[in-house]
Amino acid sequence: MRKTPLSAAVVCVLVCALIAPAAGAAAASNQAKRDAARRRHAQLATQLDALKASDKELDAAVAALDTQVNAQRAAASAAESAASAADVALTQADARLAATSGRIGKLRNLLARRAVSAYMRPGGDTVIEVLQSRDLGEVSRRTTMLRRVASNDRDVLDQLHAALQDETIQRHASAKARQLAQERRAVVQDRLAQLTDAQDQQRRVRARLDARIREYAQEADDVAALEGLLSARIREDERRLAAQQLVSSGPGLGDVGTVSGAGLIWPVRGPVTSGFGMRWGRMHQGIDISAGTGTPILAAKAGTVTFAGTMSGYGNVVIITHAGGLSTLYAHQSRLGVSGGTVSQGQVIGYVGSTGHSTGPHLHFETRIDGTPQDPMRYLP
Repeated sequence: MRKTPLSAAVVCVLVCALIAPAAGAAAASNQAKRDAARRRHAQLATQLDALKASDKELDAAVAALDTQVNAQRAAASAAESAASAADVALTQADARLAATSGRIGKLRNLLARRAVSAYMRPGGDTVIEVLQSRDLGEVSRRTTMLRRVASNDRDVLDQLHAALQDETIQRHASAKARQLAQERRAVVQDRLAQLTDAQDQQRRVRARLDARIREYAQEADDVAALEGLLSARIREDERRLAAQQLVSSGPGLGDVGTVSGAGLIWPVRGPVTSGFGMRWGRMHQGIDISAGTGTPILAAKAGTVTFAGTMSGYGNVVIITHAGGLSTLYAHQSRLGVSGGTVSQGQVIGYVGSTGHSTGPHLHFETRIDGTPQDPMRYLP
């Protein structure tokens, strides 16, 4: 049997009615999951160790806290709107209650005046007028007036009774409105406290990132200023050493760990907090490896120390020239361990620090081919 358009519409409405609650519940569940994930990301961001965190991790932490602050700001705004609506409802409820209370007062005053009048003149003028009527028609008219007066008194009593009932209901409604307004104001205070806390956390993490950017920018500017001179010096040292055909030697550490295909080992062990390449609008010539102050720095490969001293931006730095046009650079040292000569792979050449432009202790490590910076990760194991 073919369905008419009307029956199809009815089926559609029924299906939508069945699906809508489930869809609403699913949407609420998904939103709750997103809110929980956002809060978790923000919590992890506040626990981030800025000295060991990478640039990407710091950027992600700031972004997570920005999202959390925006969410808290929206929640505080929504709570304020809800509280304002509750305040308006309370004002209206109180106004209705005050109007009813005023009406009750007037009705009571009216009844009081009538009671006094009845006490002072029990029969009232109307009864006397009935007794003094000259004919039955006049008696009938005045009797009707008497009934109307009595009816008016009953009407006033009924109005008072109804007003008292209204007052009870409105007093209860006003109390509920006041409680709701207080609860919503408490929610506003809680949301504002959460927002303030999120903003404080955001400022702290952003300050760490800004400090790193400032230090890096200064370091990059200083290094860029001496880049030409540094590259030329390294190339000159390589030519001189090649002419002398020096063979690297010297005291090593024995087990130097894993050696890469390029013949290098890690100079220190730790997380890489900044990679090679463009960073915040400037070129980063090497990688930053996080390590505690005083951690020994090892020669990544045997070679000859061609510089051990201080350079702008780098702080205390050692440059080692190796065979094949390769040279390695170790910057920000707290203390130098060599002053020149040849070194073996794994030999201690200095100690981790934060001299020069640095936000915390780490090793800035570079690999250069014929004086040109290359990504160290291509040469490390």
